[in-house]
Amino acid sequence: MDLPVSFERPLRLFTYIIGHSQVLFRGERDTDAGLHTTLEILFTDVGALSIRDHYQSLTIRLPSGPEEERLRAADPRPWHDWRAFVLEAGPGSDGHVIAGGVFWAESSAPVGYSSFLIPGYDLPQFSPDRPLPAEPTTIYSTYPQR
Repeated sequence: MDLPVSFERPLRLFTYIIGHSQVLFRGERDTDAGLHTTLEILFTDVGALSIRDHYQSLTIRLPSGPEEERLRAADPRPWHDWRAFVLEAGPGSDGHVIAGGVFWAESSAPVGYSSFLIPGYDLPQFSPDRPLPAEPTTIYSTYPQR
């Protein structure tokens, strides 16, 4: 694994698949901004995280000794095959992902394509033409009821 790695482009949280413990970030193609590819960053076997929903740029690196000790103390479960990845978006704006691995790739996939790093998973697609489900009724009562 070649870390640290830096991505000098906007990225956003694309999906968090809880059942498969995967977090996917995506930087969409934007030819007006000179970005001719779509970038995806996938964390697999995620056990814990502290992330933003978007980044203007991002560096992923391994933690220093004291940083890893602090992260292990915060999550005392056995880490087994997990390792810590520090997400840097700028000075003093670190986040982290405790995961089994991280993968990234660029593709000329069209905008709106589900995912090229996890193609077997059918990600939900936003459709502005699809009506939203009805809002559930709110029940106001004291708890516990007596």
